[in-house]
Amino acid sequence: MIVADSMKKRLTKRTIDALEPTNKMFKVWDTDVKGFFLRVMPSGTKTFAVFYRIDGKGRDYTIGHYGRLTPEQASRIAKSKLAEVSAGTDIQESKKASVKAAERHKYSTLKGFIELKYADWALSHLRGAKEQLRVLEIDFADYHARPMEKITKWDITVWQKRARAAGLKVTTINRRVAILKSVLAKAVEWDVIENSPIAGMARLKTDEAPHVRYLGSGEEAALRAALAARQESQRDERNKHNSWLEKRHKQLLPDLNGVFTDYLMPMVLLALNTGMRRGELFKLEWQDVQLKERNIIIHGYKSKSGSTRHIPMNDEAFQVLVTWRNISSEDRLVFPSPQTGRELDNISTSWKNVIEKSGISNFRFHDLRHTFASKLVMAGVDLNTVRELLGHSDLKMTLIYAHLAPEHKAAAVAMLNKI
Repeated sequence: MIVADSMKKRLTKRTIDALEPTNKMFKVWDTDVKGFFLRVMPSGTKTFAVFYRIDGKGRDYTIGHYGRLTPEQASRIAKSKLAEVSAGTDIQESKKASVKAAERHKYSTLKGFIELKYADWALSHLRGAKEQLRVLEIDFADYHARPMEKITKWDITVWQKRARAAGLKVTTINRRVAILKSVLAKAVEWDVIENSPIAGMARLKTDEAPHVRYLGSGEEAALRAALAARQESQRDERNKHNSWLEKRHKQLLPDLNGVFTDYLMPMVLLALNTGMRRGELFKLEWQDVQLKERNIIIHGYKSKSGSTRHIPMNDEAFQVLVTWRNISSEDRLVFPSPQTGRELDNISTSWKNVIEKSGISNFRFHDLRHTFASKLVMAGVDLNTVRELLGHSDLKMTLIYAHLAPEHKAAAVAMLNKI
């Protein structure tokens, strides 16, 4: 077929090299193979292609660039593609399908999908994305090279058994499997795989009334004493260092003789008196601390539940924040990182050291939140109020503290005495 801005020539190296580009694209049709042509662009780029018709519609199929392909190679490919057309194949659509399949294959393994698609999205959209990615990297390393559709429920069952044998709690195992489920569900949503192979997999059964770890009165006193001892140690170290600097006529560092030497003690005391999560404390800003109203606002976008809540300050929480405000030079974050001035990402070392000094065993920072809730329940505060203060979206989550108010059950059973 000859169209405007085209010509016929036998496509050989000699004839192609002699072609000069113009200010408009033109085609040179091969005289030996019908439908085979060379496209010459104004830029000088020369590309082999074939013209074909399918269902009455004409289409161009690009074979490749001259230079990467010789005329002889391109001619053989053209004949092969035209033979496919004669057999009823739409070679353009077939090429698109092949490209799409290659793209899907690139993301088909768990590692490929996480690295090339999921990780960037998670870091932009999910709270706790770093922890999720850590779990995926370490806990499910055995499945990284596996195509996602080939990860079976049996594989995860075996992983669960190994995790339990290694001492992981059932709730932790369920949480980590849920992370993997969410990744595979996202792969389905993004059309990388057809179906999640572990969709509908049941969670391991857990105790609906688990043991809640909270501080007894003696343990709380020990924790407070360890925090105070840590501060005294920091003051001593600073004073010794300043003495060393003074003898050498060097600039002294600020003394640590205030109420708080750093973020740890005020953060722990605030957690004990508000039940705030560690991440909420890390993200807390001064603009959300209403000292006049004695109220703290936890915005939904910073909260695990996604709902905004208000926490009234008791006397100790109020005094801690007033004192810390006078010490802190930071105008935005309440507890910025001492090294970067930006948001803290962990306090593992300082927390571990103070817990070891206190002699308290089996106690996590999150258990300060349990301590706050437990003390409220034991003081007679109703569970729904505790739920609101903790920011639980469901009362079921708060019911783990119900056993700490046995007098309510005793009062209910006592009603039988009146019958």
